[in-house]
Amino acid sequence: MIIKAGDCRLPIWLEPPSRGKANLPRFCPTEHRGTIVEKFRLHLHQHPEIPFNNVEGTHLTADEIHEGAVSDMYHYCHRHDLPQVWAYMWNCWYNPQQWLLWARSACAEIPHLKATMICESTLRVIKHQDLALFNRPQLDLVTHVIIKHLLPRSSYNLATLLGKWQQGRGFTLTEWQKDFCSAWKDMSHPDEIRSTAKELEWMYKPKKTKGHAEQLAEIRAGADRPAGTYHTDISRWTCSCPAYLISQFLTCKHIVCQVNQRLNNKPLTDLEFFTKL
Repeated sequence: MIIKAGDCRLPIWLEPPSRGKANLPRFCPTEHRGTIVEKFRLHLHQHPEIPFNNVEGTHLTADEIHEGAVSDMYHYCHRHDLPQVWAYMWNCWYNPQQWLLWARSACAEIPHLKATMICESTLRVIKHQDLALFNRPQLDLVTHVIIKHLLPRSSYNLATLLGKWQQGRGFTLTEWQKDFCSAWKDMSHPDEIRSTAKELEWMYKPKKTKGHAEQLAEIRAGADRPAGTYHTDISRWTCSCPAYLISQFLTCKHIVCQVNQRLNNKPLTDLEFFTKL
């Protein structure tokens, strides 16, 4: 229906056209999501201090990493006709202003924290423990809580970590040091033992477990894969292997093996090594 108002012609739909879910364009088809996430994770972890996995062990600059990441993501989206995905990636992640907020290569040194979880955890403690009885508290109250409650707890935790609290007692490993110690001992085992243990772990799980067959196939394929040659430098604590790039503790089995050889396997028997590391 057309309504005329002078020289203007206004189209009016008596019943607006229906646009069901099936008629809407797909933002990102399922078959591309895994690849895009893997590319994003690789771009997140790259850093000028981490050598590239090639013959020369090339170190890319921060600008080269950013340029390569943008080019990689753009050409993948262009090749598979994903303009909406590229628009989202550029506006929210890959433009120069946003890149500085999340990419590891934006820092001069390699940061071992990948998110704002430490700040969020601190705010959660203040909100649910110190300010649980207050709704939208005033700034002076929040300042008082931080000075009288949060700072003393933080000082106590810091003194405990530095060994200045209850001096004379032995050091105790923190939770993350215990996890690091466990991971270190696991990476100290030969590849055959680690592969066999992982395969047995998945074999004993129910067959209905999600990804059961895929995990077993991947483990068995990895056992037959020849060992690679990587650029490992324990003086700079870097390695060009893929496992180091995404490691929680910035380490890998190549670094662990070299350190164990250098120290005559002392890390496997001396817990003090992990308190000082």
